[in-house]
Amino acid sequence: MSVRNAVVLAGLLWAAPLVAQRERVTLEVAVNAATALQQGPTITTANLLADANTRELLRNGFATRIHFRLELWRKGGVFDDRSDQAEWEILVQQDPTTHMYSAVRRQNNQVTESFGESATVTTAEAQFDRPFRATVHPNRSGRYYYNITVDVQTLTETDLDALQQWLRGPTAPQKSNPITAVRSGVGRLFSRMLGGGKQVYQERSGVFEVP
Repeated sequence: MSVRNAVVLAGLLWAAPLVAQRERVTLEVAVNAATALQQGPTITTANLLADANTRELLRNGFATRIHFRLELWRKGGVFDDRSDQAEWEILVQQDPTTHMYSAVRRQNNQVTESFGESATVTTAEAQFDRPFRATVHPNRSGRYYYNITVDVQTLTETDLDALQQWLRGPTAPQKSNPITAVRSGVGRLFSRMLGGGKQVYQERSGVFEVP
């Protein structure tokens, strides 16, 4: 990583106040009560990468992880019970040689969907903003609701190692390593520092009844 990029990142880390997001983040959990026993809800997002700092870090070679945790809760008399949950993540990165952005969906440490390459962060995000069908759903009658938590975080050095291992795997795309820029000296230092900060968003569905 160049000294110029290091200075840019330092400014992002210590600037006060931080630059506000350009667009409001939205999460939607849509449930079809009529089919709730057979299929999970659809998750729709928007503007998860709208934060100016996140975009600048992506342009400077830092990958971003968007982690989703969906919980299914069953209404009780006094306390609600968590019936099930599912987790998955989106990894977004820029190739430093082509300057193209790529994104993949991972679940249980396996890549389940690749969204290809995009010229901008906005078009990359549009690929995974589309409705996604989760697999969690009730298996008995009752009154339920879903709660989703989304964390948007610049990857730590450990996360970058895991991503690099995937890129070297048998299904890795044949192209230059997009995280080379952060594997040396200053890049390693900043990736550790940035790993401590993240944006957290939550949304809850309405209560629905399964007969």
